[in-house]
Amino acid sequence: MFSLCCFRLSLFALSLSLFLSLSVPARACTGLRVIAEDGSVAFARSLEFGSPTKSDIMIAPRGMAWSATAPDGKEGLKWKSKYAFMGPDAFGQASPLEGMNEKGLYAAGFWMPAGESEFPKIAKEDYGRAVSQMDLGTWLLCNCATIDEVRKLVPALKLAGAKVPSLNMYTLVHWYVMDATGKAVVIESMGGKVAVTDNPVGVFTNAPSFGWHLENLRNYVSLRPDNAQPFKLGDYTVKPLGEGSGLLGLPGDQTPPSRFVRAAFYANTALKPADADGAVNLGMNLIANFTIPRGLSRGAGPNNRPEYDYTQWTTVYDLSRKELYFRTYENQDYSRVRLSAVPLDGDKPVFIPMWGVKPAYKDVSAQAKPQ
Repeated sequence: MFSLCCFRLSLFALSLSLFLSLSVPARACTGLRVIAEDGSVAFARSLEFGSPTKSDIMIAPRGMAWSATAPDGKEGLKWKSKYAFMGPDAFGQASPLEGMNEKGLYAAGFWMPAGESEFPKIAKEDYGRAVSQMDLGTWLLCNCATIDEVRKLVPALKLAGAKVPSLNMYTLVHWYVMDATGKAVVIESMGGKVAVTDNPVGVFTNAPSFGWHLENLRNYVSLRPDNAQPFKLGDYTVKPLGEGSGLLGLPGDQTPPSRFVRAAFYANTALKPADADGAVNLGMNLIANFTIPRGLSRGAGPNNRPEYDYTQWTTVYDLSRKELYFRTYENQDYSRVRLSAVPLDGDKPVFIPMWGVKPAYKDVSAQAKPQ
């Protein structure tokens, strides 16, 4: 039986610590939900990072053995996966950054900077129930089918912070979790307490906390998808400057609060598609608004070397049909993976190339003809 044993996530944390020490952390991830008229659900997400994640699609079968990391690099909770799942890995490690399981549950971590998250103190006698912040998404995908199960099972875990040695800090995340009905929650560890909170708008970004983002929507209470009407200022009639005037003032920068506001309005005001095909298509169109080309978000790495936070890949999950669509920065053509068409039983994961795949542009030159 293949097992990602107790040192698996220690190795992951070590490789991640080296990666983060050489790059700008991912602070620009955006996710949004689409629900069709027939109840079909899709979720689209962009992943930004300052250096290559070299992700591939990882397919983890049911029955696979896993082990979590407790504080101080000790061994944490062990389990075998109840459900198979798929999603992108990173840094050559068999550990997903996000994913969807065979029941249509989606789970993803979104970066939170230092100072935003604080994990509970875990007693040594509870290390056997400890799940580090780097393990939680995997544990959810392995064990939960619905949001009701997430709410029931998460409080029994001992959520722990795993320290990154080279940075002398914790890699901090908060989580978006959604099931095939579209019901969504956010899991955050703030002030040493873990909270599972309903997500009524179905979108997610990074810092600050989710409650802050919801409260911030009050600053945009006047925004509407409908065009503004002309109005009088004294004897002068002020007319809108064309289409989209109802959303005048919608923030357009790349900060997490601005992206959250934009995603909330886009995802919840776009016309509802009819079915799953329409939900996937709308998800693709909506998430395209959040792509960040290299060079638009800049930072400095070691020796003041320029680093660029950019959209390395984009995913769209069809939670109803258990399908995943993905594209990368180098290949803008979407590819599809059907969970029903890959191995779902076994003792080790399989992988589908995602990184470094060049686009195969369809040549339609021969179709030229008179109308």
